[in-house]
Amino acid sequence: MKFITQISSIIGIFSLLINNTYAKSINPTSNVDKPKSKRDDNYYLIYVNNTLGEINLYSDSTNQKRQESFIFVESLITEINDLILENKDTYRNPEKIDEIEESSKLQKRKDEDQELNTFNTSNLVYPISSIKERLVLYSYLSEKLVKKVKNLDNIVDIIPQRNFSFHEYYSKEDILNETHWKNLSVRENADLHLSLISQGKYDKQKIGKYDSNYYYPSTAGKDIDIVILDSSFNFNYFEFSNTDDRIVKCAANVSDGRPSIKDIENSCGHSTLYHGESVSDTAAGLKHGAASRANVYGVSVATKGAQFSDTDLLAGLQFIYEKLVRPHKTVINLSLGGKDIINSETHKQFDSVLSAIEEKGGIIVASAGNDGELIGKSSNSIFIPCELDSVICVGGITTSQKTSIENVYKIDQYSNYGPPVDVYAPFYVINEIIKENRIQKIEVPGTSFSSPLVAGLVATIMGENPNVKYTKEVILKKLRENGKSETISKNNQSGIIANNGKHIVYSSDGKYNGCGVYAGNRPCSPDDNNNSKDNSKDNSKDNTKDNSEGNDNKPIIRKDGRCGPNYGNAVCGNGQCCNSNGRCGTGLFYCFFDCLPKYGIRDNYVPLLGTNKERTKINFKKWKNTKYIISILLREITCCRLKFLADKLDKFPSKKAIVYFFWDRDIAGKSIKTKTYKKNEYEKTRDYLKLNFKHPEYTANIIEDDCSER
Repeated sequence: MKFITQISSIIGIFSLLINNTYAKSINPTSNVDKPKSKRDDNYYLIYVNNTLGEINLYSDSTNQKRQESFIFVESLITEINDLILENKDTYRNPEKIDEIEESSKLQKRKDEDQELNTFNTSNLVYPISSIKERLVLYSYLSEKLVKKVKNLDNIVDIIPQRNFSFHEYYSKEDILNETHWKNLSVRENADLHLSLISQGKYDKQKIGKYDSNYYYPSTAGKDIDIVILDSSFNFNYFEFSNTDDRIVKCAANVSDGRPSIKDIENSCGHSTLYHGESVSDTAAGLKHGAASRANVYGVSVATKGAQFSDTDLLAGLQFIYEKLVRPHKTVINLSLGGKDIINSETHKQFDSVLSAIEEKGGIIVASAGNDGELIGKSSNSIFIPCELDSVICVGGITTSQKTSIENVYKIDQYSNYGPPVDVYAPFYVINEIIKENRIQKIEVPGTSFSSPLVAGLVATIMGENPNVKYTKEVILKKLRENGKSETISKNNQSGIIANNGKHIVYSSDGKYNGCGVYAGNRPCSPDDNNNSKDNSKDNSKDNTKDNSEGNDNKPIIRKDGRCGPNYGNAVCGNGQCCNSNGRCGTGLFYCFFDCLPKYGIRDNYVPLLGTNKERTKINFKKWKNTKYIISILLREITCCRLKFLADKLDKFPSKKAIVYFFWDRDIAGKSIKTKTYKKNEYEKTRDYLKLNFKHPEYTANIIEDDCSER
């Protein structure tokens, strides 16, 4: 059902932009962590050498109790248990020992006939694995106790318990490098409407299996206010349970043009549509929302069926303008709209109040409407608020659960479109809301939900950069920048898909048939750069800054910090080095021990260091007899690597002496083109580094450096 209201009857009434015909209920559906600091009490694995042989941990103990191995293990457990009880004062939290003992007693009374482990005499220490002579005990120890237990006979090692997780098929480093987020959070197996806005377009020809994760900055909209003007709200459930981290509340009820703050806190308004509940969950719910740490303020407006009166909307907007706009920290969502006559008093008043909110520092996001119409072309009507200059207008792309992934990248048939629409986001969303006094999981369609999804996305951008003074124009620029590579069109009207800055598309089964951003950021071979069937061509648009201006001899620097032969022969900028994994960076493991010198600052630098002293001597000898320039060497010598060269450079009393030596040597014709050389400002200081950059015409032709020998 489309809420299309004719101009003759719309004045005074605005519609909720939800497509009710399609709203329906649906059924609910590695890496290793670092161990804790040894300073803390911790759970440990005690590795034991049991020379008497393997024991069974989950069988009848009567057949084992006379075995020497059983007696040995039982004795060791008793000894460690006694040590724990005698040294409770060494624990930072000795009460934990009492808790473990008490839980052990309760568990025994509860499961006395169901205990599987033969060694059930202590919960403070017990065996968890026994294979041949290798035995592992599990225990809770203090740091001092670890040392004491280590001194017992047959103890091989004691290691803090570690946590293992599933293998991640995505690269945190790549994502942070592309997005420039401070830290990354991942909501695994997320809703389609969330996963779509945190990756580029899925292509089944390049990706094995669609990645349903939602990737977002860990700030997640922290300290940003999302103000929602809508029908009703109920925040009394798990989607908004993290109130220790943010503010979630009703701010006012609006009826008959009068806002009221009576009887509001975690729920407000009364509507059988539950429209505001779904909108708020889409914007900022813990599971289904884009900005799960943003503050949420609900302003409920009385509804008549599926419509609001302009009286209540103007009163609600006035309240928001005066009471709820924190300059450059506030996003206002308006999932509503209606047609009006251009330059009518209603048009002018809405334009005035929304412009005032924008001027005060509020970012306004509104839905485009569900009429499937081209808007922005009429000479006598205007769709409010979408078409107003102060508003970021959001249309919808097809994302129903019935739609295959590869077919979602098109403007939904019910979404309005055209020049006023700034960005498009998923038209269908999944929510969990309190409906009819119980939590229900539903799928709802409409640009009413595309809009809060973008509002939440905007909040994550703002929360990640708290020092930026955000305005509508700044946000629009960011949205266009993030969406420029994810375009769609309908009837010759183009648009961009909302994206939070992460474009890398991963395959959840790890299978790829291409390279570049749209294939897991996989390395591309040089041949791939000329292969139009692969996505390396697309990748160059998104991730490289081509400095060549048509000249293939000049280097390409990629935006994603990748380099080397597997990444189109891209080089590193900003004084960085390229390592063998194709990443740009600085430090020992980029510039010395693991380098690709042709693709970083060491292009013109012969290796002096090797993996051992003999290799270093060979490299040094090689360098002395070549025409390599030494500007980078002089820069590198300032750090700890000098000690590696001590056996060859100790005759020089200082770095200054080294500089003078190389200057005099190069003036003699080793590395400077003496025929073209002229006296210059660096003669006095013999600053070879500055000379090279200021007067490259004096630098001799460079011999290619080959690190493969190392």
